[in-house]
Formats: sequence, structure tokens, C-alpha cells
Amino acid sequence: MQGNNLIIDEVLFNEESLKAYVQHLKGHNVYYIGVFCDLTVMQEREILRRDRCIGLSNDQIDRVHQGVLSSYEFKVDTTAISPFEAAHLILKFIDDNPAPKAFQLLEKQE
Repeated sequence: MQGNNLIIDEVLFNEESLKAYVQHLKGHNVYYIGVFCDLTVMQEREILRRDRCIGLSNDQIDRVHQGVLSSYEFKVDTTAISPFEAAHLILKFIDDNPAPKAFQLLEKQE
């Protein structure tokens, strides 16, 4: 182990993708964090960013955060906070919870 920290920012659409992460990251401390946002705000951000296909948020909203995919360690709602504030909340959670459990629980379900 090199001691490097890694952040993976991905929208997971199916259980198989999550299971692959669980298998490949065995033995590592992994915090599985769900990032949420109100659909109306998400649509506004999608337009303002100009690097997204318009309507992508509409397509994703009903496909993510479902079933096993929602087995998050921590959830953060970015509707009314800045990215800096969201990062601060996540880092505080990590500091307060040095032993992540979500991936360990998911591994036992296999």
C-alpha cells in the first residue's frame, strides 16, 4: 500500500458496478458516500455548467440511489450548500468515523 488517497466520483446505475468496486477495493478503507440534490436545482446546474447533455439529470434521478446502491456510509445533500461545504461535511464524517463499514457489509452480502 502506497498511502495514497483516492476519490472516485461516479454515478452507479447497477448493482454489478458496485459489487465490482467492493471486490477490487477489498482491504482498503472505503467510504461509500451518496451525494444528493433536488431535481430542480440539478437541472439548473446542468444548464449552467454547459458540459452536460441537457436532460441527463432527469434520466438519472430515478436510476440511482435505489436498492443496494443506496447502502451509503454517509449522505450529503448539495441542494443548498457549496461544494466546499459539502466537502467539509464529508471530511468531518470521515474524521468522526475512522472505520468505514458500508463496503464490509456489502462484501458479506455476496
